[in-house]
Amino acid sequence: MEKLKQLIVSIDLNNLLKIFDIQIAIGVLIFFIIFRTVFSKALIKIYYRITKNKDNAKNSVMYKPLNTFFILLGIFLMINILPTSKQILFIMNQIFKVIVIYYITKAISTLITEDSYVIKKILKNSDNKAVNKVICVILRVVLWVVFIFITLNELGYTEGLKGLGGLATGLGIGSAALALAAQDLVKSMISGVTILTDKPFVIGDWIEVGEFQGTVIDITFRSTRIKSYNNAVITIPNSTITSTYVVNWNRLTSRRFDCVLNLSLETPSEKIKKIVNEIKLLLQNDPKVIKETVEVSLSDITAYSSDIKIFLYVREAEYSKFLKAKQDILCSLLYLVEKENIDLAYPTQTVYFKKGEE
Repeated sequence: MEKLKQLIVSIDLNNLLKIFDIQIAIGVLIFFIIFRTVFSKALIKIYYRITKNKDNAKNSVMYKPLNTFFILLGIFLMINILPTSKQILFIMNQIFKVIVIYYITKAISTLITEDSYVIKKILKNSDNKAVNKVICVILRVVLWVVFIFITLNELGYTEGLKGLGGLATGLGIGSAALALAAQDLVKSMISGVTILTDKPFVIGDWIEVGEFQGTVIDITFRSTRIKSYNNAVITIPNSTITSTYVVNWNRLTSRRFDCVLNLSLETPSEKIKKIVNEIKLLLQNDPKVIKETVEVSLSDITAYSSDIKIFLYVREAEYSKFLKAKQDILCSLLYLVEKENIDLAYPTQTVYFKKGEE
């Protein structure tokens, strides 16, 4: 009877311990669910203090992932407290390690942006946005590749650092295979590096590449995108850009203007001399015109007109402003011609009829 009583007491005690463990496990889970926002804000504020950021913690891209992470942490601890088999605990530990590695990788990935504190420190406040963007993309890709290999290592598919060594070897062989299989892609990427380092143009410049013109809106290793007059987006491979001429109109300090005034053949020579001098004086006094570049002269006499050639450079390099300056110059020329009562010529042909003998 005594042994039976001891057995009953031990069974009751075990049941009480199990119930107590379950209560503690549930309490731990509830604790992390309630205080997950507090922990998330605390970690973000610590990071903000380091980076001297004054934003609200709730607006951070890390806020929601951290909330989820702390809930998962509560579930993990709850399972470890509950009376479960060693096999289940081992599986849960492996899964939780992968989850922790994933969230750490994701947190670092969200911090790799052109405007982040860490990247600015690494790039030393580089002002080339295109290069910064490409570097951030490369860093994120490398980060996630490392995450995959570490995960495989944790799951037993690789042997420690040998996996990373295999990655390096694989990348070398893969790069050679890629260069042979996709030569055009490799050429474009090499050309992209050339464009990003030499900087023949930057985002926002108006460029002309072959038959295409437009504003540069994006530069990557493989291609460059420009927006044309009609707002169409044109993607040009970088290999094409480096193998042809590129005109960067934003680098201009002035623009050329030239035109020909076709005066009627009936215009007297004195009037032609006078109008030439007046045009030269008008243009030299125009603030939009570079005075030293003004050239005005009678250049030719054709079958129906006396041609006055006008050549100069306008200070306005921006295309829209240049068009406005060009319009003002042409209107001023027309005003002078009208003022002197000179007729502009137009193509004509005189036909003579010979009267035959009767």
